[in-house]
Amino acid sequence: MTSGSATDPAHAHHDPAPSHHDPAPSHHDPAHGRAASPAVSAGSAGLAHVDTAIWTRGLTKRYGARRAVDHLDLQVPRGALSGFVGPNGAGKSTTLRMLLGLIRPSAGHGHVLGEPITEPDRYLHRVGAMIEGPTFHPGLSGRRNLDQLAVLRGIGGWHRARRQRRVEEVLGQVGLGERADDRFSTYSLGMKQRLGIAAALLPDPCLLILDEPTNGLDPAGIREIRALLGQLAGGG
Repeated sequence: MTSGSATDPAHAHHDPAPSHHDPAPSHHDPAHGRAASPAVSAGSAGLAHVDTAIWTRGLTKRYGARRAVDHLDLQVPRGALSGFVGPNGAGKSTTLRMLLGLIRPSAGHGHVLGEPITEPDRYLHRVGAMIEGPTFHPGLSGRRNLDQLAVLRGIGGWHRARRQRRVEEVLGQVGLGERADDRFSTYSLGMKQRLGIAAALLPDPCLLILDEPTNGLDPAGIREIRALLGQLAGGG
């Protein structure tokens, strides 16, 4: 997912896995300056948020007189690889922060993995996220950085071997196994983004939310990250 923070509504695009149904995405209504809700029958509306990874209706965030997000409707199916796109200042990062419980919405409703966004403690342990780019200690290796994060997050409990095994698994998933012992300061921008994704994968999440995962990359790096995300989605 991409970032932003002001007035024009953003758009969601879904690329579902072959075995999942893709509900009609939300569409921007230029005449009214808001996202228009897809048609939902009265019988299914009450259960829609249970069967989706992300579901919002009328989600709004105001800062004084300025509307950063204006009545946003989203319906992201489970198992889908979805892109949240829009121009700078469209309110994308603000939306992601509301979904992650970092800021409170001014109006509207939302659910993540079937739980209300007003109670993030009920779902955040099942969500992996990278917001505003990866930040690591430049003098530590990629492996050591991830190990420290795993300790802070309680990954593997008190079992050091279990924690280290999880670190090795995510390094392999993002293709950094051979460079895991190199210092973070020596990594290319693409490798730094990969390590950020690895950090988001540490808790083995049901939902992965990435803010600008290809930001600043050259075309080859963008293709690599997109391929990686496709592989992750294909693997569940």
